[in-house]
Amino acid sequence: MRAYLPCVALLWAGCSVATAAPPPPKETPAAADITEVKDKLSVWTDGKKHFLALVLSKNSDLPAFWSADGKEFYQLRIFGGGSEGDDNDLKRLDRVFWEPRVNAPYQAGFDFKSENKVGKLTVQCLERKTELKQLPAAEAKTTIDGAKFYKSRWNRYAYALARDNTGKYFFVDNQREPEHSKVFRLYAGPKGAMKLQKMTNVVSDSEGDIFSTKTGSLRLVLNKQETQWIASEKKTKLIYLPVEDNHIMIYTDLGVYTGMPLGTPCDDL
Repeated sequence: MRAYLPCVALLWAGCSVATAAPPPPKETPAAADITEVKDKLSVWTDGKKHFLALVLSKNSDLPAFWSADGKEFYQLRIFGGGSEGDDNDLKRLDRVFWEPRVNAPYQAGFDFKSENKVGKLTVQCLERKTELKQLPAAEAKTTIDGAKFYKSRWNRYAYALARDNTGKYFFVDNQREPEHSKVFRLYAGPKGAMKLQKMTNVVSDSEGDIFSTKTGSLRLVLNKQETQWIASEKKTKLIYLPVEDNHIMIYTDLGVYTGMPLGTPCDDL
């Protein structure tokens, strides 16, 4: 999983101004070009309209796609894995995909095994393991021809997290791609009931970040582990919470992403 550590301080005139993000967008990811792999894709299903499409190859750069309906496939972000054998006689293939709702990376992945030319594929989410069966070639072709393929569905990452002593949280996320984007969103409120704040100004440069709303500014100072929320000139000291240690809470109990599928098998399995 990607970890980002914000370095924040007070800024002065002349610093750059980033884009203030609108409410959570309902955008369709960019289309994925599958021309080079289309004829090589194998399609696997649990029989409940969930599908995994991938090339059975030891080449880890080849894409893998997940679909919850067989109509729209979203590319998985692959972070590691291994293989045994070669492409003509693949004995085993395992891949780990990005999934922030698990405790450890190895708890989100898929594993292919071949015994006596019979392939078996299992998807894991936490301790849950689901066996998928390969579609016959003709049925797989029909599924692929009738589907739309997209880049990764989720394009945000956790940027900063803090809370006060009453249990009010402050959470900032940012756009993942294109790289170096500064399209921030700020949420505030109790766990499970956080609300997106309307930011009037966002400042971000090498010295730090200021997230300004109608009610105040959130200032995170990483090197001193100090955070503050300023509202109507009232300063509230906050407790800084490393996002890499709180990724499960961020994507579940915090509530900012409730009902939003990430485009991974763990949405459904």
